[in-house]
Amino acid sequence: MHGICGFLKHGAAAALFAAMTALPASAQTIVKLAHSEAEGDLLKNPYWAFTEVFGRVLESETNGRYKVQVFPNKQLGDLESLAEQTARGIIQMSAGLSAGHLASYFPSIQVLEMPYTFPSIEVGRFVMNGKFGRELADAAAEKSGIRILSYLPSAFRSFTNNKRPIKSPEDMKGLKIRVQNIPIHVEMVKALGASATPIAWAELYNALQTGVVDGQENAPYTMLLANLQQVQKHYTLDKHLLNMPLVTINEKFYKDLSKPDQRVFGYAAREAAFALLGIIAAKESQDLKTIAAAGVQIYAPTSAEFQKFVAATREPILAVMRSKVDEKWIKGLLAAIEDAEKRMASN
Repeated sequence: MHGICGFLKHGAAAALFAAMTALPASAQTIVKLAHSEAEGDLLKNPYWAFTEVFGRVLESETNGRYKVQVFPNKQLGDLESLAEQTARGIIQMSAGLSAGHLASYFPSIQVLEMPYTFPSIEVGRFVMNGKFGRELADAAAEKSGIRILSYLPSAFRSFTNNKRPIKSPEDMKGLKIRVQNIPIHVEMVKALGASATPIAWAELYNALQTGVVDGQENAPYTMLLANLQQVQKHYTLDKHLLNMPLVTINEKFYKDLSKPDQRVFGYAAREAAFALLGIIAAKESQDLKTIAAAGVQIYAPTSAEFQKFVAATREPILAVMRSKVDEKWIKGLLAAIEDAEKRMASN
């Protein structure tokens, strides 16, 4: 009997402790995070890796006070809609927005869309994780109500098409190239001699398959997400834009967090970015092999050929940039890139 009583006393104490330390349902905050990509395979869908790591770290580090509810695969709308929902606080977070999606709220964010600017992914990450990236995130939050929690400089965007190999701007003349509905992207393609056609991402495969457009521009992993290798014949690695998806958070929600919780959100985002970017980097050579195996001819321009693309776009793009972007951000980005290159060269 004494053993049973002791067990009951111990069990009652354990139950009382559990009741005292259990988190009330009302104390748990649900963080709604939406993106436009599918889930199902961490290697094929790196955004799933991001949300899995982010949610796990955030919940663990806050002892369950925050729980992430993920809405993938356009469940809450396209990226333009997600930007608006994040700005209005309908959802707390979104992943996969580009600078162009924030341009209507904060035009100067378009400085990140300047082609042939970042010399490498490494420099891009150094710059965006440093002072320039932090100042740009603060300015975006103030103007738009959307804070950039993470920049994801993942891979370079390059041109594909169905007609011919592209080795110089001359080869682009007469081609119809799909672009995002971003003015600077349109001007870039026009400066290279092609016709720019804005088409929604969800409609791109059919547009290429039916000949509405001849080509498009994306990074290798993005091509495979939409199986674009099935409807393209040529891929020129001109690396005109560093693909830089953004992980964003509603600014009011962020400001209402305690300072320790803000740091936890930042830490969770960094850990998740490490996972996503690591997967993309590890897979890029294999992704290119997969694209080539589908029958796509891949061409890497020589240094001299690359400079022709730069020369064709530099002045027209700078003219457009200066009409949309505060000059301080243009100068700031170029200075930050130069500084990053010097620092890396000296290490």
